[in-house]
Amino acid sequence: MGQSFTDNNGTTHHNINQCRSFTFTAAASIAKFASQPCSEVVIVNTSGSLLSAYDSGYSDPANALLIPDNTVFTIRGLTNSDQVSAAGSGPLSYRTQFFSNNPQR
Repeated sequence: MGQSFTDNNGTTHHNINQCRSFTFTAAASIAKFASQPCSEVVIVNTSGSLLSAYDSGYSDPANALLIPDNTVFTIRGLTNSDQVSAAGSGPLSYRTQFFSNNPQR
C-alpha cells in the first residue's frame, strides 16, 4: 500500500524551488520559451544541430549562446523563462528552477 501525500508547507522541509519541464521545437527564426517564473533555465539540446540561445531580448548573432547538440547548458540571472529564446532546428527540452541547490535555512 502506497504512502499518502502529506503537505509539508510551513515546515523546514517545504520545497520552495518550484521547477517545471518543457519541450520546445527550435526553428530557423528566433522564438521565446514559454512563460514560467524562475531564476535559471537548464537547456538540454537534443535537436541534432547547433542551437543559438539568447537572453534578455537580444537577437543579434553576436550575442548568441551557441549550444552544441547533446549538451546541457544553464542560463542564470533570469526572472522568467520567456527571457530566453532560441533558434535552430529540432526538438529540445528545458527545465525552469529558482536555484540549483536547496538553500540552507
